[in-house]
Amino acid sequence: MRNKIVENILLEERERLLGRLKVLEYRLKSLPSGWIRKIKKEGKVYRYLYRSKREGKKVKSIFVGKVDENVEKQINERKKLMAEKKRIKERIEELNKLLRISNDRN
Repeated sequence: MRNKIVENILLEERERLLGRLKVLEYRLKSLPSGWIRKIKKEGKVYRYLYRSKREGKKVKSIFVGKVDENVEKQINERKKLMAEKKRIKERIEELNKLLRISNDRN
């Protein structure tokens, strides 16, 4: 009886995390990818957006353009969401392991 309660709690948490993961992936699709490179010229700081492109074994940085404040906020939000996505995936993997152990005992 007690095992079933714990197993149900773990399953609910896993489902909640999977739902959050879907929301994150949907939000990430709407945000720009890449990174911001800051270059200092003549006392001013300029921000430029770059993206990666793989060509064979090499990875090249592709210049996209100047960055305004809005794009910079979106890039920073993307970084935070990617970190959260990584944590959620790790937690889901932990729950999967626990649930397999629980299922193996039955």
